[in-house]
Amino acid sequence: MKINRLGGIALIFHERKPSIRAHAYELLSRHLPENLPAKTSLLKEASIIRAGEFGEKLIDQLLLPFGSDEFLIGLNLTFPFDGETIQIDHLVLTPSFALTIETKHIKGHVKLDLENEQMYRHEPDGSIFTSTHPPLQAERHRKGLLQIFNKMNVDLPVYSLIPFTHSTVHLEAVGSYTVLPQEICRSGRFTMKLRELCESGLPQKISPLALPQIADTLKTYTVNEKIYHTLDRFNISKSQLIPGVWCHFCSELSCIWTGRRFRCQLCREPNDETYQDTLFVYLTFVSESIANKQARIMLNLTRPGTARILMLKAGLEPFHKTSKRFYRIRKSIRAN
Repeated sequence: MKINRLGGIALIFHERKPSIRAHAYELLSRHLPENLPAKTSLLKEASIIRAGEFGEKLIDQLLLPFGSDEFLIGLNLTFPFDGETIQIDHLVLTPSFALTIETKHIKGHVKLDLENEQMYRHEPDGSIFTSTHPPLQAERHRKGLLQIFNKMNVDLPVYSLIPFTHSTVHLEAVGSYTVLPQEICRSGRFTMKLRELCESGLPQKISPLALPQIADTLKTYTVNEKIYHTLDRFNISKSQLIPGVWCHFCSELSCIWTGRRFRCQLCREPNDETYQDTLFVYLTFVSESIANKQARIMLNLTRPGTARILMLKAGLEPFHKTSKRFYRIRKSIRAN
């Protein structure tokens, strides 16, 4: 997909994938009691991730006019770093520099407290939304990318831009530092900031002909999105998980196995695939493997043979050829 200001082609060397984490949080929330605060927190975080994806697409459109054979664009890259991962919304590669872009799609009055390393906003319900100060997050991305560049023998300086894309956002620097960091801007000034960097006369570090190879090699360092210690982080115990299979029509865990399929007890509509979401929740947040008994409990089944057939149908991988057989997702996204 390519266009640029001269009518050429903007090379997207890595396409965006929808967030697994947002979807997983939404599925997990189905299995939590309505009055549990963690349920609200999970859905709020999933909403923030979804909003971020919307903001990233706005930045996509602002980036495309710059694209050329000397301006390669990567979308949503996840790299290993310090035993965890870094997720870079946009990565630009040029012969003179690399640029990480960390998009924030947050509305309202956002306060940035560099001294205490916090970004926060007062919510309508009286709570306070807090997050890491964005330049600190960008610095972690920069260090992780430089570490990979060092392994690749690539000598490119790494810069950062942090655009806030919501039309209603008001940014205020508070504490001892009352001026916003230079890399932070509203989306209306993003193009100007990017053009200033492109026209700053930075020396060429690598040949433009080497850029595609660097981009291809960089992709080999990417990993799948990880989900870290969610139950502990949100203070959720395994005993609080509610078994059941979701009905898309009634939005309830109201499906039971009857007549060789899952059918909602309320509306009587069949839901043949949603049992896989229940297994996904267990295998993502509780354990990397599930036994037949645990599957029967989570799916509200009575017969071991039914659970075995359903797990195989869901594409789970059986292991241990004994009576203690377990099943697992073939490519786990969990992080221990």
